[in-house]
Amino acid sequence: MIKNAYITIIVSSELSQMGLDELIGHRGVVVEDLSQNRETNRGSLVLLEESYLDEFLWFIPEKSVTYE
Repeated sequence: MIKNAYITIIVSSELSQMGLDELIGHRGVVVEDLSQNRETNRGSLVLLEESYLDEFLWFIPEKSVTYE
């Protein structure tokens, strides 16, 4: 994933398995790419524009992201 890129969270099975379907449609900025050298749990830490459950920083799976 591209650090400092603006993203929108989209539907994916990984996001559903994490119980984070309510984040679909939220926007944010990638602050740390956690995908390098990993075969599983590929994704990034994303700083959301609006808090979810009183938190702004969330791990978002790679397949749950579309770039703006």
